Parts: sequence; C-alpha cells; structure tokens
Amino acid sequence: MKEVTKEKIWTYLEGFMQGLINKYDPQVIKDEVLERALFDPDKGNYKPFHMALIPKELLRIQSFFRSFSTSLGQGVFEYIAKIIAEDSGRWEVVKRNSAFEATASPNVESFVDRFLEDVATGQIKPYPVNMPKPEDTSTKKIVVDLYLYDGKTHYFIEIKSPKPNKDQTRRTKEKFLYLLATYPNSKTYYGMPYNPFGEEKSRYRWSFTSMYFDLQNEVLIGSEFWDFIGGPETYNELLELFKEFGDEKGKEITGRLIRAHSGG
Repeated sequence: MKEVTKEKIWTYLEGFMQGLINKYDPQVIKDEVLERALFDPDKGNYKPFHMALIPKELLRIQSFFRSFSTSLGQGVFEYIAKIIAEDSGRWEVVKRNSAFEATASPNVESFVDRFLEDVATGQIKPYPVNMPKPEDTSTKKIVVDLYLYDGKTHYFIEIKSPKPNKDQTRRTKEKFLYLLATYPNSKTYYGMPYNPFGEEKSRYRWSFTSMYFDLQNEVLIGSEFWDFIGGPETYNELLELFKEFGDEKGKEITGRLIRAHSGG
C-alpha cells in the first residue's frame, strides 16, 4: 500500500475509535443501562453474581468491545476497501454502496427463484450458473457494497460477515444472479475481510456460505479478498497497520474508558 493510503486508513481509524469511546462515556450510557444491556433478564441473560463481582470499568470495556466488533463489520471494512481500491491504481472505476439497474424480466425472476430453491434443497450446485437472457426491458435497482471496473470486467462484491445466516447468503446470491443476467462481462464475489477459522481458506467451514456459493470461485476471504482489491501483500500490510494502531492507541483507549467511568 502507498503511504498516503495508510495515512487515510489511520485517520479513519482514529475517528472510528473516538466515536465509539464517546458512545460509552458514563454521561451517555449510565451504569444501570449498561448492566441491563449485558445482563438482560428478558433475554435470559440475568447473572447477578457476575454483575456483583465485575467492576463497572470492566463492564464498560466489555460492552465497548461488543459494540466495536459489530461496528467493524457494518461499514468500516467497506470504507477501507474503497480507500485501498482507489489508491491501488488497479481499477478504472471504484464505487461503494452504489445502485445498479438490473433486469426484472419475468423469465429471469422465475429462473432465479427456481435456482435458489434447487440449490437450497441440494438438487444442483451453486456454481456455475447459466443465466437466461432477459425477455423484456423491465428493471429494478440493486445496491452493491463495492463495485470495481478494470476496463473489461465489472466486479460486484458484497462485503459481509464470515458467519452469515441463511437468509443473508440467499439474498446475496439472489442479488448476484440478477446482476449476472444484466451485465454479461461481470464477476460477482462474496467478500469476507477475515477467516474466523484461520489463515488458510481450506480451513473455512460455514454451511450457509457453502450452500449458496462455490468457495473457490465465488468467495474471497482474508488475504485473498484484500490482495484482490489492492494487490499482493495488501492483507499483510493492512493487518500490520491495524497492529501498529492498536499498539499506539490501545492503552490510551482503555485508559480513557476507565477514566471516563471514574470521572478522572
């Protein structure tokens, strides 16, 4: 990655972390609200002995980490991916969260519905797919997390959790099928920023993903994802940048959370 790209990501991470810290200031989230969020009796999570032993400072840090994990998957990776793609020089066009016109032809809709049902019941494989040509010009809008164009091929990428539920994977596959029917020179990918099962793609195990996607041809995960967007070694450089940020800012973040609780 270029130094200017690293600087952009670093600045973005500073703003991202600052926003989370502000959310967990005691003036914003009172202790009793925090306790209920972590030990909610309505959800069967009431643990009075745990709550009695754990200091409020640690509760706040624990809640902060939960929010951090959720927020990191709700746009942060998308934004960073866009920065990397734009600065890489590999792409003529880079767009994030953009809407595209896709066919809504009845024959395509019928094919998509049947295909998804057959895949879910194991009657056919999820890949390859021979999409029919649209029989009319009716269209609908489909929003894509990341769009890349290299002058020849349209790449539509959805950046999602590496442990999606069945509905998420089905909706993403459905979206991809309509795009493939509309843009002949296109490729669709389910992009995962990291592999929760380890670095090697062969270790990835998640049934809903493999139900609707061919892991080798339709899924980019971990280093494969980042290196595709930014070029060789992008994953390693990005991970190192995150580590550097954590080393420099981690103690400061923890200290601010604790000082905020104590009023210091």
